[in-house]
Amino acid sequence: MTSRERMILAMRNKKPDKVPCCPDISMMIPLKLKERPFWEFFEYEEFQKKYYAMETKKLMYAYKDAIDYFGMDGWAFYAAPKVKSKEVSYEYKILEKTEGKIISRTIMHTPEGDLFSDTLFPKYNPPWVIKKYIKDFKKEFKFLKYFYPVIEDIDYSDVLEMKNLFGSSAIIGIPILIPSLIHLDQIADGGLAVLGLLIYDHPDLIIKYKEMHEEWTEKYLKQIISSDLFDEVLIGASGLITWQGIPITKKLSLDSIKSITKICKNNNKISHLHCCGFSRDLIKICAEQTDLNIIEPLEKPPQGDCNLKEIKQMFGNKIALKGNLHTSIDMLGSEVNLEKAAIKCIEDAAENGGYILSTGDQCGRDTPLKNIFKMIEVCNRYGKY
Repeated sequence: MTSRERMILAMRNKKPDKVPCCPDISMMIPLKLKERPFWEFFEYEEFQKKYYAMETKKLMYAYKDAIDYFGMDGWAFYAAPKVKSKEVSYEYKILEKTEGKIISRTIMHTPEGDLFSDTLFPKYNPPWVIKKYIKDFKKEFKFLKYFYPVIEDIDYSDVLEMKNLFGSSAIIGIPILIPSLIHLDQIADGGLAVLGLLIYDHPDLIIKYKEMHEEWTEKYLKQIISSDLFDEVLIGASGLITWQGIPITKKLSLDSIKSITKICKNNNKISHLHCCGFSRDLIKICAEQTDLNIIEPLEKPPQGDCNLKEIKQMFGNKIALKGNLHTSIDMLGSEVNLEKAAIKCIEDAAENGGYILSTGDQCGRDTPLKNIFKMIEVCNRYGKY
């Protein structure tokens, strides 16, 4: 059975030939293996336009080399069908470049004026946006519509390239974002301290944002869902419950999760939700109220609140599970302790299929490579059905 076939069966809550081993090495480990500055793998301008850090071809190729190096099951989500805005153009420039960092600026030209966003590219760490496009949510709310361009021509070339690159070595996913404070944090300045208050200070604008996002996402997904270029839809919701709690999630994000998972079900595509941090209550909601196929990364304390054995017993008949190995306690520890933790994950969640051995979020840059190899060895020895 190929890695892609194995991952598809597990994500559909079925039993493959063995438990898939797919540690989250989505960015830092592949780039560290290259032994070059991380910024070489990001097109600065393109990074800023896409609002999604993983959509970069150079990183995609680095990840392919990494899964081949480790001999692991792959999970590729480095490209998405592109919708080009006819109203927006971009201007790009470097503000600062030193031995240890690059700071770039992208100016977004719209019919109603300009916005700008700045990104810091450290030499040996992933980039992050330090100034977002929208600085004053109420005053600049009129610009939000330009982040949802009219859906006409869709360019699938990057997705086709990803599918051809990975072949049978990885399941192919495309990212979809839901309305949330997490999504707004990619566009609007202020962080949680400011964005959290928008719910209470400007509820009317938040509702308009929610409706705008939902309408666009549903149209976009219905347009692309029939494509045979991908296997699953990755719903990006990093830290959803940790950031906004259950009440706001139900008010702001749940409708979109319901819509996306229903569209996927009706079109025989896998729906896959990423929610790092606290997620146990969200798992219950998704199992009972949505058509979600699989959820990850099931972080255990102290970063999360997931008891893998309990979650498998309560929800494993409805939702497939991925993750739970602690990225610092387990992955940065000894091989002996990692082996014990990985075996426990398999014992707790692998029965009858529907489980992928993975980490509770992305492996850190300094994760010992021997520990990733140990995960794979454990799966090969203990994960067979």
